[in-house]
Amino acid sequence: MAATSQQTMMVGQRTARYGIPQPYIEVRFPKDTRQRTLNAALHRLYADVEMATPQSERWDVRIEQLPDVLIFSGGRVYLELAEGTPGEAERAMAVLASLVG
Repeated sequence: MAATSQQTMMVGQRTARYGIPQPYIEVRFPKDTRQRTLNAALHRLYADVEMATPQSERWDVRIEQLPDVLIFSGGRVYLELAEGTPGEAERAMAVLASLVG
């Protein structure tokens, strides 16, 4: 999914409960973006992540809306890893990075 001139995307990783890595793609739009546009972008990205995930992986794909801040609205598509091992996190980050380009 290529970023538009109004949208920015970045791949990152945070730590979830119990210290398990949680890779994500964050999408940011200008603050005045319609909620429908944001929802559609997150659902499209969700589908892209699901389709890019190898059959052998057992992680779950999730969507999270982020609270509006002064200059942007946004959300994340993130992975709940099945095992949380460094190898699984590395594979997950590679899948997400391949989608952002």
